[in-house]
Amino acid sequence: MAKNQTSPLSALNPDKYQRTIKEPVCLSGIGIHSGLPSTVRLIPAPIDQGIIFIVNGITIPAIAAEVVDTSRGTSLRGISVVEHLLSAIYGLSISNLTIEVAGAEVPTMDGSALPFVKAIANIGVVEQTTLAKTLKLASKIEVSDGNASIIAVPSDRFKINFMINFEGIGRQEYGFDPAIQSFEKEIAPARTFGYIEELEALKRKGLGKGASLENALVLTKDGYKNTPRFDNEPVRHKILDLIGDLCLAGMPVKAEITANKSGHKLNVEFAKKLMEVFGC
Repeated sequence: MAKNQTSPLSALNPDKYQRTIKEPVCLSGIGIHSGLPSTVRLIPAPIDQGIIFIVNGITIPAIAAEVVDTSRGTSLRGISVVEHLLSAIYGLSISNLTIEVAGAEVPTMDGSALPFVKAIANIGVVEQTTLAKTLKLASKIEVSDGNASIIAVPSDRFKINFMINFEGIGRQEYGFDPAIQSFEKEIAPARTFGYIEELEALKRKGLGKGASLENALVLTKDGYKNTPRFDNEPVRHKILDLIGDLCLAGMPVKAEITANKSGHKLNVEFAKKLMEVFGC
């Protein structure tokens, strides 16, 4: 294929050329915590720029060093809940992108990464003229926090295995291998989730104002309150979140990753460790 031509939406393939989107595209919605309107405008970017946010005229690189909070999503300096959009970007192997944000949060859309994936698919992806950079592990690395852990071992490709265990849904395990599975079909549609009691507590604290049965999978002690898109949607969403947080390492990683009960805090710590190991 001649470079700077539209590329197929092959996902998570860091062995080819850097990629950006073909033309700008806007998505609007509400923030899951503020409940307020928010818009993101995705703009093509030049070779080697990486992923950057622009908020109120301030440029914020999508890197782990810019993370300021992981308690209710991954929040960078100046913009909150970035992980679903970043998951779509990483999952589609977008190397360079400028994201202009009007609002305090990335819009939650339907609670998954799928609306972002579809928007990018609609306008197309362009291969650029420089090979994509990749973090390839030489030895095992590990981070842990209590009974949660992430372990990555060297591999010639990218793969994630994830395990969770929550009241009402029990133990769920899922492995995602983009060499044989579709990010768009198997991971991107999985919605954010939480317990109904947790949502009520968040709203009492002035958070979760934008959350609803339309943009979240709600759990109870007896199972799902609304209909899941997959019987194991929560663990798939955990993989979605981890992929989004891995975007904060600055470039794709080649490794087989095993995550156990990990959340945003540990995901970001893992991304920071990757950057430290590779001197990024």
